Amino acid sequence: MPQSPGPEWRKKWSVLDVAQANALLDKIGLEKKDADRFRVRTDNGERLRIQVIAIAAFQPYPKMAEMVADQWRKIGIQADVREMERGLGFARRDNNEHQLLVWNNGGTELLYLFPTWAIPVVVQTGFAPAYAAWYASGGKQGTKPDDPNILKIFDLYTEAAGLKAEGRNRNAQEIWKILVDQQYGIGTVGQSPAGLGVRLVSNRLGNIAAQVCNAQHCRTPGNSHPETWYFKT
Repeated sequence: MPQSPGPEWRKKWSVLDVAQANALLDKIGLEKKDADRFRVRTDNGERLRIQVIAIAAFQPYPKMAEMVADQWRKIGIQADVREMERGLGFARRDNNEHQLLVWNNGGTELLYLFPTWAIPVVVQTGFAPAYAAWYASGGKQGTKPDDPNILKIFDLYTEAAGLKAEGRNRNAQEIWKILVDQQYGIGTVGQSPAGLGVRLVSNRLGNIAAQVCNAQHCRTPGNSHPETWYFKT
């Protein structure tokens, strides 16, 4: 992929290293733990609890999130998984009322066509909807980021619109480097056919296209116009 920053970035921060994870948490001031070995907050001494919204759609995200929560216990982090209906979960996200949201990353393989789940440039983003509102409104709404890395992403993304293919790819590579380094999103599994990667057609169905783009940025399955399908008699 011309927008990829290179193979060395594919596994960065993705290798299990419990000692390093503990060291990083200690470094940011979370070295104290309660009687159950969970880390405590620096402001009030109470247990640090992270709420995770997991939507039961497409894949068993709640079960996946529970598995991650179980693994986080080993480094003293308590994650409270809340299964939520999709409409409510996304409303909480758009209103900036969530801490973590579990969802797929589909479409971001073509960053400029579907950036939604990677960078906060539209309010229906995977993270930081207030930053997205600021960007989308030209600074009239939302909250201006105080993170220079987010501002750098915005600059690179905006600049790319006026560049030729080589320049757009170069900017995308720089954006991905920042995203990997800062870990605004935590990946679990790479490209999988579980979401949009499998296409099955019954011989009894008519008006099915012989070929169709199967991807998020193509708005699958809407791009195959399922409202026009019919059963043959």
